[in-house]
Amino acid sequence: MSVHLSPTAFDPAPWDGLLAEIARRHHVPGIVAGVLRIDPETGLEQRLVARAGLANLRTGDVTDRDTVCQVGSITKVVTTTMILQLVEEGRLGLDDAVVDVLPELALESPHAGDITVRHLLTHTSGIDGDLFTDTGRGDDCLERYVATLATADALFAPSTGWSYCNSGFVVAGRIVEVLDGRTWDASLRARITEPLGLSTFLTMPEEVLGHRHQLGHVRAPGATTWTPSAVTSITRSMGPAGLITSSVDDLLSFGGAFVRGGRAPNGGRILQQESVDAMTATQWELDPAAAAMAPRWGLGWMLDEWDGHRMHWHGGTTIGNNAWLQVLPDDGLVLVVFCNGGIAPSAAAEVYRAFAAAFADVAPPRPVTPTGPSTEAVVDDAWLGGYGDASTTLTVARAEGGGFQATVASRMGIVPGADEPEAMPMLPTSDPSRFVVRPDALTPWASVSFTTVDGAPAAYVGIRCLPRRTEEAA
Repeated sequence: MSVHLSPTAFDPAPWDGLLAEIARRHHVPGIVAGVLRIDPETGLEQRLVARAGLANLRTGDVTDRDTVCQVGSITKVVTTTMILQLVEEGRLGLDDAVVDVLPELALESPHAGDITVRHLLTHTSGIDGDLFTDTGRGDDCLERYVATLATADALFAPSTGWSYCNSGFVVAGRIVEVLDGRTWDASLRARITEPLGLSTFLTMPEEVLGHRHQLGHVRAPGATTWTPSAVTSITRSMGPAGLITSSVDDLLSFGGAFVRGGRAPNGGRILQQESVDAMTATQWELDPAAAAMAPRWGLGWMLDEWDGHRMHWHGGTTIGNNAWLQVLPDDGLVLVVFCNGGIAPSAAAEVYRAFAAAFADVAPPRPVTPTGPSTEAVVDDAWLGGYGDASTTLTVARAEGGGFQATVASRMGIVPGADEPEAMPMLPTSDPSRFVVRPDALTPWASVSFTTVDGAPAAYVGIRCLPRRTEEAA
């Protein structure tokens, strides 16, 4: 599809100015963002990387093109890519039972033997997803993490529901280790970094220290400013689910491989076209209650459309850092945004909306926002009560004076500030089954919705499925 580009479209100076304004309005210390455009006929590429603000408020380091950022859960797409490589090599099948590859895997679920590799990559395994257990920095950390899942509860039977699952991707990373006979980090270098010619797909803090990096910034509940986080990284045990740190350029190059049919400009190949197609084909249509971020899921990728243009993407959130990777394959376009604090989702949405308009003449859908006060919300009595998994609890109740309220307690920052939970008004949206909540005006809206999963009542907070809690469980 031909788009008339401005002669200055790839000039970073005006984009630097736009990013600075967006960062100021949304309290983001620093933004680094980029565009890769690959001509569908010639394969020639053009790049833009823009930057604004500071990488670290404590030191005053400014961002630049080479500043690296934690990409968080975008790592899941990378781990999925390595799994598909193993499938191409004939060493693994997507519908293989995980216990056939990892006989040591023991789960509390009576359905543990039914979980397949495909379930892990599509978040349909039912494994409790947010078990961020620290099993150390040793090369055996994934093996030790998998052993801790012996006490992990099941949210639902495989293929009967959907819930975002970090734990399942650690299991997928362990599969890579076992079949490759080396650490997940070593396979990352051999299978992804070297073929694509990347230099900053980093996994260890000591590697990151050699680069200018965006430090995450956080806000205490009730505060109006963001400060450098005291904890700078998630644990190594969660590596395959969210540990990579990258520059904008290297993440653009990784995304570009999915425009080029699995190839890099230098001829290096990480996937065959058939595997790219499989990863970006619909594997699971989400229940509308779960579709807070995308209506469909592929293998690793979230799938959506912008003005009828195919788009696959993933985001990442770590401690005070946020990242977005978006690919519009038919437009030959890859977008990346990094933010290190502030109201990052709102800031990033403005950045990628501007990129999409300028480089593809498309408009991403607007985020869900409230359509009225809590007193206009309608929640059936059947949904009132408590829900939860190992890391998050939700209580839905009538509010004094009318309307409804939600109290969310989470160790995962699903609703920022909810580590000290307060009841939040549930506000209606244009979808009568979806509500939005937030503790204050400096927090992005989080969605709350209700449905039935595996024959039982459940609530979704964002993209996490929380089964109904019985009195005994509560």
